[in-house]
Amino acid sequence: MDKILFALGSVAVFEGFFLAIAPGRIPKVLEMLSKFSNSELSRFGLIIMAVGVAILMVSGV
Repeated sequence: MDKILFALGSVAVFEGFFLAIAPGRIPKVLEMLSKFSNSELSRFGLIIMAVGVAILMVSGV
């Protein structure tokens, strides 16, 4: 349970950090993402998940 809470907290900090330092860029990023197809977004999401799992495995969390 501690690891799940740590993960959720880390995601919240990460997301909040980018919203705090570059709030004007968020709409531009969302506009850019809207141009991709669903399959491209899905593939991108899977790649990001794989990178995240690799980082967690290396860090020993």
